[in-house]
Amino acid sequence: MEHNDHINYELHDRIEDLVGEGIIEEKSASYGVALQVIYNGYGSLSPEQRALYDAVIAPALQKRSIELEMIRIMNLNLID
Repeated sequence: MEHNDHINYELHDRIEDLVGEGIIEEKSASYGVALQVIYNGYGSLSPEQRALYDAVIAPALQKRSIELEMIRIMNLNLID
């Protein structure tokens, strides 16, 4: 197994998008928890960390995903 086999690169990119959009602060506890999930998986979180991830990160990821999909659809409509 390679050293980076367990890294969730897709989640990493999505979290960095949230940081870039100013939705999550890079030095916040939420960001630290997100990094732990990226590198060690959701199962590595303590109950408190899971609560933070579920309350802050997961909803932000879902909201941003919807926003990006709406942008994609609008861009498709502009092309047609």
